[in-house]
Amino acid sequence: MNEIEVKAKLKDKEKVIEHLKKIGAKFLGAKSQKDLIFWPNDIKNLSSNLLGRNFLRIREQESNGIKKVIFTLKQPQTNKTDCIEHEIEINEKDIPELKSLISTLGYYEFVTLEKIRTIAKIEDIEICMDEVSNLGSYIELEKFAPANEAKKIQNELYSILKSFGVKKEDFVYDGYDILVLNAQKK
Repeated sequence: MNEIEVKAKLKDKEKVIEHLKKIGAKFLGAKSQKDLIFWPNDIKNLSSNLLGRNFLRIREQESNGIKKVIFTLKQPQTNKTDCIEHEIEINEKDIPELKSLISTLGYYEFVTLEKIRTIAKIEDIEICMDEVSNLGSYIELEKFAPANEAKKIQNELYSILKSFGVKKEDFVYDGYDILVLNAQKK
């Protein structure tokens, strides 16, 4: 199963939250997340072909006083928001050793980003409203599905975004890592 997602800049978060409440979305709470993203050593610029390559993340998150550390491998398939994803929870004390292991495998620290994520759910779709440091408000819709359904699922998710009042010109096709890096260059 692939994690298939769509993302957009969120101009009116309160309007979207009200819409979600109206349609019966289940709100699952908020969490703070700090992501350290690692890229392969041979990819130095954003114009490289990223499809089929492995990208790694160490995510430290806290929700209701409970801290977790999650190590993730993502591999973009048909585009940057259709990824094979593997996750495993690790112990916080193992972060330095994991960073050393990642470096030995040929990865470098690409970017660190922090966000507050509010999560809601409608059936099998997870809705994430993110306040990303130095970027602003975003919304992501995520669904797990077989790889051969990626295009169909993304079209479905984009239609749902539009039904929330999100305009097509606000759709975002890059991950937060690239968005943060581009914002730092300005």
